[in-house]
Amino acid sequence: MSKKNITLTIVSIISFLMLAIAIQADYLSGFESWVYNLSVGHMSDFLTFILIIITNIGGPIGIATICLIVLLIPKLRNNIGIPVYLSVSSSFLLDILLKQCFARERPNILRLVTEKNYSFPSGHAMVNMALYSILVIYTYNLIKNKKLKTILITIMSILVILIGFTRIYLGVHYAGDIIGGWLLGFADGMTVYMIMKRTSIDK
Repeated sequence: MSKKNITLTIVSIISFLMLAIAIQADYLSGFESWVYNLSVGHMSDFLTFILIIITNIGGPIGIATICLIVLLIPKLRNNIGIPVYLSVSSSFLLDILLKQCFARERPNILRLVTEKNYSFPSGHAMVNMALYSILVIYTYNLIKNKKLKTILITIMSILVILIGFTRIYLGVHYAGDIIGGWLLGFADGMTVYMIMKRTSIDK
């Protein structure tokens, strides 16, 4: 188990805890308002339409589709499919638990989509970061073509950022929710990867 991977995971978890404390103490309200105002500075019907499509790509149906693809393809099932499924499912359950623990209400602003549960951390940000972080790791390790590897990793990284941005623009999350989701999603993906490295499934 790489010391670097362990360090990155621990740093992510500690950063999340510090962020959670700052949010509970209301230290980030100014920053979060600034990010939201910046996000909606060029709001339009067309941009809203595009961002709703992107946010749906990162929603339950989009995530489930990716999981099914990597689980159903025999050559991908053991090396990628199972780790992806574990990462997504564990981050999903963790998000449900933490939302109840922190019970942060969603922003009281213009909401362009409907969400009913609590706000912190962002489930979209967490689950997608967990999914794509572990996919990035396996893409880096398994694909030999450097150009293809770079293109795939870049696309996945941009997608995670865009999905997080849509949640702020659509008025259903604060910036702190997104950052918190990214931090824990990354830690989740790294943890699953490290566990799988120690099992016969990933050997």
